[in-house]
Amino acid sequence: MHNPPDFMTLWDYQDPAASAARFHALLAETQASAEPQYQLELLTQLARTHSLQRQFTEAHQLLDEIETRLTDATPRARLRALLERGRCFNSAGDKTRARALFEQAWPLGLQLGEDYLAIDAANMVAITAPLEERSRWQQLAMVLAERSQDEQARGWLPSLYHHQGWTLFELGRLEEARACQQKCLSWHEQHGNPAKAFIARWSLARLSRAQGQHQQAMSELRQLQTDMAEVKEPEDGYLFEELGENGLMLDDPSAPEYFARAWFLLSRDGWLQANEGKRLARLKHLAKL
Repeated sequence: MHNPPDFMTLWDYQDPAASAARFHALLAETQASAEPQYQLELLTQLARTHSLQRQFTEAHQLLDEIETRLTDATPRARLRALLERGRCFNSAGDKTRARALFEQAWPLGLQLGEDYLAIDAANMVAITAPLEERSRWQQLAMVLAERSQDEQARGWLPSLYHHQGWTLFELGRLEEARACQQKCLSWHEQHGNPAKAFIARWSLARLSRAQGQHQQAMSELRQLQTDMAEVKEPEDGYLFEELGENGLMLDDPSAPEYFARAWFLLSRDGWLQANEGKRLARLKHLAKL
């Protein structure tokens, strides 16, 4: 098969089981005609559907099978196998073993000229690295993406800008963080992605608060609220939380109302219920509920 389908377009990361069904169908369809490397790469994505469903044994078993079939003629499949084995360990909480695999994948991606997958590897090293090392790996990924002639590789940029911005925020390097989030915003505006542009604008407002610019943050957030309403975006609990936090610092009488709306929206989030109980309790207290 000279031009097999791009299996990455079949992904729905929110529904790995449905993605797996599509991968199985494509495997059957291309079995007789596709190159061995294509089939092996497709199997690595099937392994990823298992790890996303926390079926770690099944994922490792499939990756073991893939590894027995790797040869010098399947280098890209080897690269993907390293990435998916690393992701499987990472999802299971073993960051040490995961990072070792991602660090093997990074130079292999560079050697093969596979910019997209090399950036993936560097990004995953950053995810598994301590805060002090995270920024360096994100920077390596950004530089490669910015220099790449591959449009898919360049498509990493807004995500990298966003995550580097938050890493720099955690490191207290707020002006550098602002520059990254501004790049992220510019990318989404230029590429017509208003929903993600809204997230970048929220991030910039959060930085304004961190820098003590509460009036500016309130102005940014109110304009964001207006713009989201105009395009019928759902109300956002994080937006109301920020309005409340800045209002609190400015003695704004509307602050409890903002906190009440934030608590109402965010308290329905299962992840926040499981992991941010104190945060939700604080919102409820400040809402005077």
